[in-house]
Amino acid sequence: MSLLIDGSERPVEFVLHPTDLSPASTRAFHHALAIAVRLGSRFTLLHAVAHRDPATREAFPTIRRTLAAWEAAGSLDGLQARHTPRTEKVEVKDRDPVAAVRKYVDRHPVDMLVTATAGRTGLALLLRPSTAQRMARETRLPTLFVPAEGRTFVDGGTGDVTLGRILLPMDPDTDARPAMIRAVRSAALLDDPDLEIILLHVSEGEAPRAADAPQLPYCRWTVVQRPGDVVPEILSAAEEMAVDAIYLSTTWSKGGFGRSGGDVTESVIAGASCPVMAVPALRPS
Repeated sequence: MSLLIDGSERPVEFVLHPTDLSPASTRAFHHALAIAVRLGSRFTLLHAVAHRDPATREAFPTIRRTLAAWEAAGSLDGLQARHTPRTEKVEVKDRDPVAAVRKYVDRHPVDMLVTATAGRTGLALLLRPSTAQRMARETRLPTLFVPAEGRTFVDGGTGDVTLGRILLPMDPDTDARPAMIRAVRSAALLDDPDLEIILLHVSEGEAPRAADAPQLPYCRWTVVQRPGDVVPEILSAAEEMAVDAIYLSTTWSKGGFGRSGGDVTESVIAGASCPVMAVPALRPS
């Protein structure tokens, strides 16, 4: 099936950014806002608190001030959506931010989450997945995880988007098309689209081909095969190739991508030094 006519992936018309108002969340906020502005999407900031405090509202990121700085820097020139998107700041009284996000998603047509994540590995990851990962698992929404440290593809000061190279790990037991579709459509975030999407196969044997990859003037497909353990090879490839983001399809299942040694999706998110887009997919029958 051609990626260009596959209607299974909805366009991103509503971006939700759960925030804890930390510096790490500010990095994620810049990505969420840039995506919403460049796609003309509705945009909501959501913060869950145990007790409401007027001072908390003042700590929310300032959307209009940020957009004014980006416009002054020229990064919004040429965009159709030059004006502030429909935005909303929501403060929810709930001790559990995951429950707060789930309830909001149940009541609103959210298409995508953008959230900050702090790396957690080893026993800590096995015992308690991060709040951000729990949000993605329970809402089953495409989620962009922005690391607290490392590379980003949105400049918070100027709003420039530098998403030129995407690493897309391929798993034989997971349909890669949802991640491929999202990767191709991310060209809409760029002023002058020129994408390289690297299909990474961590396997032995005959070298695979770029199957079902559409030939587009703004997108180049590269196929790479590496032997070894899945997670270390994905993370090593991301660093060696200096990719701007990792996109992967996931079942959010211990039996899916990364059938041994824990879940590959969780481990890649925890260890990556660049943003990771996790796109829900069904396992092939």
